[in-house]
Amino acid sequence: MSAPAAVERRAPGSSPARAAACRRRVAQALAAALVLALLALVVVRGLSDRIFERRYGLPTAAAARETAAVFEVPIDARLLERGRHLVTEVAQCTFCHGPDLAGRELADDPWIGRLHASNLTRGSGGVGARLSDADWIAALRRGVASDGRSLLLMPSAGLARLGDRDLAAVVAYVRRVPSVDRVLPPRRVGWLTRLVVSAGLAPDLISAEQAVRVEADREAIEPAPTDAYGKYLVSIGGCRACHRADLGGGLHPLSLPGEPVPPDLTRRGGLAAWSLAEFARAMREGRTPDGRRLDRAFMPWPAFSGLEEVEIEAIWRYLQSVEAPSA
Repeated sequence: MSAPAAVERRAPGSSPARAAACRRRVAQALAAALVLALLALVVVRGLSDRIFERRYGLPTAAAARETAAVFEVPIDARLLERGRHLVTEVAQCTFCHGPDLAGRELADDPWIGRLHASNLTRGSGGVGARLSDADWIAALRRGVASDGRSLLLMPSAGLARLGDRDLAAVVAYVRRVPSVDRVLPPRRVGWLTRLVVSAGLAPDLISAEQAVRVEADREAIEPAPTDAYGKYLVSIGGCRACHRADLGGGLHPLSLPGEPVPPDLTRRGGLAAWSLAEFARAMREGRTPDGRRLDRAFMPWPAFSGLEEVEIEAIWRYLQSVEAPSA
């Protein structure tokens, strides 16, 4: 067979030159995609670093007045008991910081990062021995660390509403817990966390940003079965950390695989049909009216079982009044 005939019988597009050109185009596309990916990583890293490294502060005079107002509260047995109740059963600081308040791991994931709650005691690795009165106020009410940077995952949007006496009670109690020597590993922020923070998809992660947006009502609210006291307890109790700011429920952008979806607590959700007795049973025994068992790893009902009757009723009354979030 002659050479021209062989060439004529080749399939269309099968010439070496055309195949080489196709390979070059693929290589160029992959190179362009790689450059864009690297550029995106640089942008995400830069934006997230800017957010994580931002410093927050309060004018010195205002901070001094606030500190004086909080820590002029006399410390007695009644105040310390109130602090224990708030720390372990209402605000549940122990849920993140551990039953001994010496800190624990919150996440260790290649994409989310290695995040932990601090050791709050005065032991080795703890922050208790070095935090001043002003540092405690900044951390709890404004989500700000002693170096001025925002804390991560600290529910200060709710704790910002702590009244002076309750804040003094919390700090007085935590300062008196036994020291525990526990040095936690350095924090590492993963790329998924950096991405959602840079895109504004997880605003609650940056505690200081959320706290400054809260118009805190710090009037002394006396314990009573009222909507107002229920709202106060829901705020400082961290319910919005899982059930979202509007209490409408839904998964967080950084939820781990298999994590249950926090339910809607508003009048649109199933809770609106519960009686006070059914709500109290769920909070104290972890069982819903239909017999479902609440997962204590995500809904810390064993600690909520220590809530007083007046607190249970106040929370129930408040949740019954919360309108569903707008679409």
